[in-house]
Amino acid sequence: MTPPDTPPLALPDPAAGPPFSASLDAAIATLEGMLRVALALVAAERPIDLAGLDQRVGRVCAQALDLPPAEGRALRPRLAALLAGIEALAAQLAAAARED
Repeated sequence: MTPPDTPPLALPDPAAGPPFSASLDAAIATLEGMLRVALALVAAERPIDLAGLDQRVGRVCAQALDLPPAEGRALRPRLAALLAGIEALAAQLAAAARED
């Protein structure tokens, strides 16, 4: 199986430090890691377990909604990168399902 042409997750420079809370930064970093692992497993035709991913995404979204507007705008690129990763994973899963 060849994975669809998907760009890698674009991550911000960690040296810059998050403009929002450390707990939100950690939750996003966890999601980024989960997506990287899931993408690699699908590309290697290995089984994956996505249990809890939707809940983690929901918590990040809820925390993001509670941010002041300026912090929310600063978070936008990172959330967009997460969305791109989720869409890439969905595309790879769909392609794998078509091959089966």
